[in-house]
Amino acid sequence: MNPRRTEALSDGTFAVAMTLLIFDVRLGTGHAQVHGASHDLWFNEWPHYLGYLVSFVVVGMLWLNHHSVFRLVRRIDHTAMVLNLLLLLLVVFIPFPTQVLAAYLVNSSSIGDVVAVFYGMALAAATLALAFLWHHFERKPELLKPGVDPQQLHILTRRLYLSPVLYLGMAAIAASNHWVGLVLYLTVACVYILHTGTRAFPILSDEVDGSQAD
Repeated sequence: MNPRRTEALSDGTFAVAMTLLIFDVRLGTGHAQVHGASHDLWFNEWPHYLGYLVSFVVVGMLWLNHHSVFRLVRRIDHTAMVLNLLLLLLVVFIPFPTQVLAAYLVNSSSIGDVVAVFYGMALAAATLALAFLWHHFERKPELLKPGVDPQQLHILTRRLYLSPVLYLGMAAIAASNHWVGLVLYLTVACVYILHTGTRAFPILSDEVDGSQAD
């Protein structure tokens, strides 16, 4: 089957997830809005701004890695479609732990640790689903475009398998210090964004780029 429809659905779902993140960013209401100074109205909502920033970067990182995978795909089968749906389910879920994180981050140290771990586990689950999707393609070379550089496959495999391991490790760190965990969540996503997608895989032969699905 042609992967274009699956990729188009995925792009739209990633866009929805990114859009949902901004819905939780708002100014204070009620008493604070009437009596508070303007700078207090902005500053008091900083956990929502932080959650939006971290999650937008993480979802962007997932989208870029997803794009890297589908640049190499020639055909898609039913199993790949199901795995892709699982990934999209988890991506659209990310705004919820983001909202929980923003709401309870500064309540207390123990609660902050719990919500940061919950958030990290959601990120680990999404990155693991993407790794499963790539693992399926890797096991079935007939679904990939011909002429792909094996070194590129190795790089992508290492990158996608390492990502959920990193987020699980960072969630464990967040259990002790949620501030350190949040910094690590953002840092890893930024590093992945700077070294993924077309920048990480700039060399694809004309045969690979020009290949069309059956």
